[in-house]
Amino acid sequence: MKATHFYLIEVQYLGFRYHGWQRQPGVKTVQEMIERTLKYILSDKPFKILGASRTDAMVSATQAAFELFLEESEDEQQLLADFNENLPADIRAISIEAVDQKFNVIQHAKEKEYLYLFSFGEKKPSVCSALYYLHS
Repeated sequence: MKATHFYLIEVQYLGFRYHGWQRQPGVKTVQEMIERTLKYILSDKPFKILGASRTDAMVSATQAAFELFLEESEDEQQLLADFNENLPADIRAISIEAVDQKFNVIQHAKEKEYLYLFSFGEKKPSVCSALYYLHS
C-alpha cells in the first residue's frame, strides 16, 4: 500500500469489553473494532492505522488517537459521521484531521495522562461503578 493521505483521528472508548487497544488473536480489541468499521465504511479501500499508544485489557480512554493512512483522500466530516454511525456504541470518534506525511502519531504526542480509580471496601460505589477497580 502506498499511502498518500494521512489523518489523525481522536477517539474515546469504554474498555470493559476489550482486551486492550492492540489487535491480538482470539480476543476482541479496540483496534480490531476500529479496523472492522473502517473496512466497512471505506468499501474495502486499502488502509492502515497506527495507534498513538496501547492500553491494557478493560482500560477506557477519554482521548486516544490513531493515524489513518489511505491511498485516496476522504471528506473528513463525512468520514467522521460514517465512522461514528458504524462503530460500536462504546467507541466514538471525537475528531478527524488531515495531517501531512511528516506527522507521526507516536512521536508528536505532547503528553499522556493516566487516571486510576480504586475502591476499598466490600462494594464499588454505585455511581460510575464500572470505572473502579475493587480492591479487597
